[in-house]
Amino acid sequence: MDLPTAPAPREERVSHCLLDATGTVLSAARPDASFYAASTIKLHVLLAALRAADAGTLDLDRPVPATSRFLGADGSMFALGGEHLDPTHPAEGMPIAVRELLVRMIDRSSNEATDHVLSLLGLPAVAREIERLALASTRVERMIGDPAALAAGATNETSARDLALTMRVLVGASGPSGPGAPAPLAPASRALARHALRAQRIRIIGPALREGVDVGSKSGWVDGYRHDVAFLGEPDTADVRFLAVMTAGMRQEAADACIGRLVRELVPELAR
Repeated sequence: MDLPTAPAPREERVSHCLLDATGTVLSAARPDASFYAASTIKLHVLLAALRAADAGTLDLDRPVPATSRFLGADGSMFALGGEHLDPTHPAEGMPIAVRELLVRMIDRSSNEATDHVLSLLGLPAVAREIERLALASTRVERMIGDPAALAAGATNETSARDLALTMRVLVGASGPSGPGAPAPLAPASRALARHALRAQRIRIIGPALREGVDVGSKSGWVDGYRHDVAFLGEPDTADVRFLAVMTAGMRQEAADACIGRLVRELVPELAR
């Protein structure tokens, strides 16, 4: 029996959060409302992987055999199939560097790459990063397409505020602020994150921006949910902004139009 990835939304909902370079909230509407995260959880996986790389426990240049088969929550193997598969992913068993898995996880939202990275890290590593950043609305409880985890009720959720904060930590030179805040990522890790986000192929916020604006983003979507989070402007400047918009209960065209309107309303100086 096929299980739904997420419960169907009961009503239309929209949430957003806009941060400045220091992490100060410039605009927000229901920023802590939880939504099914869809592929936006790949930002949290990326952050955990880059922290591991900075700590020397994950070698980004190590080749690993490509695969679409993974160990599920019940201890048995499951295989990704259908729409989960990326036709451009290397064939089963072909070598691919961990660094390339991270890029493919972001720029084309590869589910094979995401589950492969999660199998290298473990879900607890992602949970530690969520706790370290005090992301109150975020849970990453399962690998993508794991039927045992789905049947057990495990889910992946986040909020607009948590996405904007995560984006800032991934690409911002200053990192999070305040007592006990974790150190910024190493320059090489920030550079990898920026490269992958700028190479984004599934853009929702981006088309609402004028030509020449430096933007990197990560979108997420399943039936009934459509989200995007982006950095707007050069990340090393004081003018950079971090915008996350989450929607539920809308058709894709309506959700994209809603996100575009918010971009033009919130950052008119950057918009078309």
